[in-house]
Amino acid sequence: MKLLCSLLVVLTLYISSADAQVKFRSGLFFHHSTGLCIWGPNGSTTGVPQQMTIYNNAHGYTGTNAVTMNELWFPVNYDNEWFLWREIFCLNTPENISSYFSSNKIIMVKSCFPSSAIEGVGEPADTLLPDYKTIYNYKWHWRNIISVMKAHPQNFFVIWTNAPLVELETTPSAAMWSKQFCKWAKDTLALGLDPIFGSFPNNVYVFDFFSKLTNANGYMLPQYATDPHDSHPNAAATTLVAPLLVNEVFNHSIAYEQVYGIIKINDIIPTEFRLHQNYPNPFNSTTNLKFEIAKSGNLKLVVYDIMGREVQTIVNEALQPGTYETKFDGSALNSGVYFYILRVGDFTETKKLILLK
Repeated sequence: MKLLCSLLVVLTLYISSADAQVKFRSGLFFHHSTGLCIWGPNGSTTGVPQQMTIYNNAHGYTGTNAVTMNELWFPVNYDNEWFLWREIFCLNTPENISSYFSSNKIIMVKSCFPSSAIEGVGEPADTLLPDYKTIYNYKWHWRNIISVMKAHPQNFFVIWTNAPLVELETTPSAAMWSKQFCKWAKDTLALGLDPIFGSFPNNVYVFDFFSKLTNANGYMLPQYATDPHDSHPNAAATTLVAPLLVNEVFNHSIAYEQVYGIIKINDIIPTEFRLHQNYPNPFNSTTNLKFEIAKSGNLKLVVYDIMGREVQTIVNEALQPGTYETKFDGSALNSGVYFYILRVGDFTETKKLILLK
């Protein structure tokens, strides 16, 4: 009888912890016309909403476990090319996207086909003219955009590669430059092989839209275009891309739930705020961080190096009272002493952690 009671207690705690785990299964798709074509149905028999239903049925996801997403024309009053996305993410101008972060765990963005009208390979001086469409500028924009995404691990971000152009609306050079940039985005940057950016954040996924609709020369395949002079995706493109998009995005966002790993251990309301010492400490690569929240509010848990420079924001979101645990991954950092600081309202507490490799 005692053994049965013990098993029931363990099972209850396990279920409680699993239910309290943060889920990355809903969000917003920010787009313009090309994205709306893929959202569908666009003359197709399917679209993203229909594919989400199929995905949920296939995985047995219901209730809070079900995947959902809404779409939004954004930015409302401006184009959505890469230079503007960098300003939106880095400066919150000319329109503010960060106001959507707290209420949407998944944030997905893309550009439209004018971004594929690249004018050259480029050089460092190009950044003085941010709207100059060169590979150099595009890489600079993406590194900055994804740096902001990395600093918000409480969200899962999806960024699309370029929307391609039909052959009659581009040039051989522009098509190949666009292909070259998109290949770098997926095969170099996203794999953590870019020497400037370094390791790629696990809360960002690059959806390679460009390669799905192009030929070896970087032209949009005619069977996926509205007509020979219109690069908007047609019904065939929607039929092809919508299921790929849903499966790739949600497979990766759900996998991120295990990486993000902020778990509410119990619902007992603590009498005070408290930040526990990490364990193990010293640690190699990963360590556990535990904290207690006595009152609901927006919580920030940030790691700094010994010089006081921010290394990573681990948590930045509103939490209900309770005891929580999460992990810090220092695999991309050098050995040394670091500090982690918990801030909730007027409460602040700092602890030291030691990374030894």
